[in-house]
Amino acid sequence: MSQYFDHVTKQLHSKIAQAKVYITKHNPTTGALAEAVLREFLQEHLPGAVSVEQGFIITPDGGLSKQCDILIYDSHRYAPFFRAGDVVVVPAESVIALIEVKTSIDKPRFHEVITYFQSFAKLQLQARTYLFMFNAPKLETVGDHFDSYEHPGSRKEFDHDTYHDLPDVITGLYPSYHLEKGYVIFDRDGMGYLSYFYEDQKGSAISALELFFLSVYSAVEQYLESYTSSKLPPRSEYHKKKTTTKIEAIDLFPM
Repeated sequence: MSQYFDHVTKQLHSKIAQAKVYITKHNPTTGALAEAVLREFLQEHLPGAVSVEQGFIITPDGGLSKQCDILIYDSHRYAPFFRAGDVVVVPAESVIALIEVKTSIDKPRFHEVITYFQSFAKLQLQARTYLFMFNAPKLETVGDHFDSYEHPGSRKEFDHDTYHDLPDVITGLYPSYHLEKGYVIFDRDGMGYLSYFYEDQKGSAISALELFFLSVYSAVEQYLESYTSSKLPPRSEYHKKKTTTKIEAIDLFPM
């Protein structure tokens, strides 16, 4: 089965490589193409109890989110409040994951993404959040973008509250990496992002894509398990032959 998921991931990599021919600069057309490639892949490979679409999130008190590139929500238990073509408005409690997709990103746009994710704090979502970047900046540059973010008031770096609002997972392609929030140790003990990859596959697009897919799948698994009395066999069990390793990548604030 591990070979099967290698094949599935290579399919996604192939689609992205084909789309990359057209994703040469940042504009609405190429951005929509990148989103569509990723959205269609997830639609094909996630359980049928969830839907993968684009749209908005609404709360019981009328709060409305900014537009989400990819929304993964429980369409079995919840119907959208509104649909116009392939754009939906869904209740906050139905959302399992949301993914912001960027074809390319510089420092100002990266700072806009931080502000974008902070805007979801008022919705109090229980969803896992992702930033997925085609033509990603180098990992060191991502760290610099975080460091140069201008905080309000006298604050110079992130804290527990602002850290909570950052994306849970950051996946980059070309160069390729997969980051998840965690405890990091540099010159100090702090919180930030850990870089995950398969042994001997550091910097591999296949490794980054597969870890991204497994992370999204696990978010769906955890959600579905909360509504069933039986435990689902995790998709990661089919990857036992692969050893995942990690390194401290980005230090954001001290413990």
